[in-house]
Amino acid sequence: MLGFDLTEEQAALQTLAREFAEREIMPVAAELDRMDVHDSFPWDVVRKGSALGLRTMALPPEWGGQGIDLLTQAIMIDQLAYADMSCCKIFSQCWKVSRHLSMAATENQKQRYIPPFVEDDTFVLGQAITEPDSGSDNSGYYETPPGEGLALRAERKGDHFLLNGMKHMIANGPVAKLFIITARTDPNASQVDGVSRFIVPTDTPGFSIGRIHDKVGFRAYPNAELIFENVRIPVEDLLGGKEGRDSEEWYMRTVSNIELSAHTLGVARAALDAAVRFANERHQGGKMIIKHQAVQNTLAELYIALEAGRTLLWRTAWTTTHHDEPNGLLASACKAFCADAARKITLGAMDLFGGAGVMRDLPMEKYVRDSLVMLHHAGGTQSIVHLKIGKALEARYQAGLGV
Repeated sequence: MLGFDLTEEQAALQTLAREFAEREIMPVAAELDRMDVHDSFPWDVVRKGSALGLRTMALPPEWGGQGIDLLTQAIMIDQLAYADMSCCKIFSQCWKVSRHLSMAATENQKQRYIPPFVEDDTFVLGQAITEPDSGSDNSGYYETPPGEGLALRAERKGDHFLLNGMKHMIANGPVAKLFIITARTDPNASQVDGVSRFIVPTDTPGFSIGRIHDKVGFRAYPNAELIFENVRIPVEDLLGGKEGRDSEEWYMRTVSNIELSAHTLGVARAALDAAVRFANERHQGGKMIIKHQAVQNTLAELYIALEAGRTLLWRTAWTTTHHDEPNGLLASACKAFCADAARKITLGAMDLFGGAGVMRDLPMEKYVRDSLVMLHHAGGTQSIVHLKIGKALEARYQAGLGV
């Protein structure tokens, strides 16, 4: 049965994340946000986090990690994202991809790729799906026919594949040392059946970085184009050792929605904390503005949205950890609700600051920009996520299940 008391381990890791965020991330967050995207990656934060085991936290203990479950991960993300969502996502992306490797890779692949990741304190991971003409096609909602969707081609040539094409808007694109790449191996099949995943080190000949994208928020977490020109990948680097979608893909989609939801709530909590503090210190109309009923009502609505999102997130993370099959419906609902809640909370909190809220010497406008990115980041737009929820509800009805 789900409870809301943290275990001793969860409480300790929550404290670890909070203290690291306060000590190493908060002092540099505003500066990183204002830097040119070509120079803003926080290598010093990554190294210091690696020294505490943060980068490898999701790996099983036998592979050098702590094997944290998804609820613990969500709790830690909340603390790190409270300080800065960009720095947090660098670590959580490593958690997601390393978890994927530990679950789906062959034993040989694990032996070759996990130890270098653990031992190198600047070894960052990434995954690459999105392309210029394949965005929502990758969401799992559409039954994309042959000839549409993913265009990065992986053509088999005996004991290897040749990859040609590009990806874009890829997280950790200019800094990762290894990617899980999704490419089309069968051009005559639909996107569901015609793609495979490959493990691709970035020092592979023919691989290069293209343009680095300039986002409105989430700025220290870089996204870039990946270029593939006759990139030769041995057959043994097909993820899981076989063509076709890997066995853990749908589970990893659920994991992604959980960690993205935790990020949005982290930045929302930071914005609400700032608003409550300001309301208790700002004097207008003859009294502190917290004494005005309109302000109390606004703060109450924002707090309710935050707590509802956190409860939904914890339930989703706990359910995914303790059930054999991932609940994609619940995870999609969690992502959609938390992203909307973060937008509401950050905008509402900024509004309480009045004219000061849009000034760059305060963090409120950064909270808003960061939260807006999460409405469009990974898994599709809010509209696509809602369509997936509706499709899942249709399937439940046809299976004779209620909600």
